[in-house]
Amino acid sequence: MSRRSVAIGVGAIVLGSILLLSLAWGLQHAAMANPPVLGKTAPRLAIETPAGAQVRVWELQGKPVVLNFWASWCGPCVEEGGLLSEAASAHPQVAMVGADNRDTASAYEAFEQRHPHVYPAGPIVTGSYQSYGVAGLPATFFIDPQGVVVASFTGPLDSRTLDHYLALIEP
Repeated sequence: MSRRSVAIGVGAIVLGSILLLSLAWGLQHAAMANPPVLGKTAPRLAIETPAGAQVRVWELQGKPVVLNFWASWCGPCVEEGGLLSEAASAHPQVAMVGADNRDTASAYEAFEQRHPHVYPAGPIVTGSYQSYGVAGLPATFFIDPQGVVVASFTGPLDSRTLDHYLALIEP
């Protein structure tokens, strides 16, 4: 092998490593930069709980809000459900709301029987996931006490990432 071949090989390995590290970092920090809602008042959205009560996100002003879009058919949504339930118990000053997205009534009911939410969750009855720019699930929005969307995250949250975003909205 010539020196030139070795140099090209080493350069390719270094470049490939940098690209892989960049990809890994990007996947780990899948924060969604959603200009239509980020830094603006949260769009009007309401869900209906299994008991028939409506939870209107816009009426929760004065409290920080974590709005999580999920669906029964979304595997990662099931994975993060336990984490969000723990967070709801650990942060009672934060209003957690689960917005079931594009599900049938029977699929939603079956999901709630297997994985009940400890915080209000249900199908969207006012507004839409599109108004938040949701393109994939799960998607979570962090809304400050003034009703402004401070941050959003697409993909299943881990505890460290959730704690980071909660710190942005908690007084």
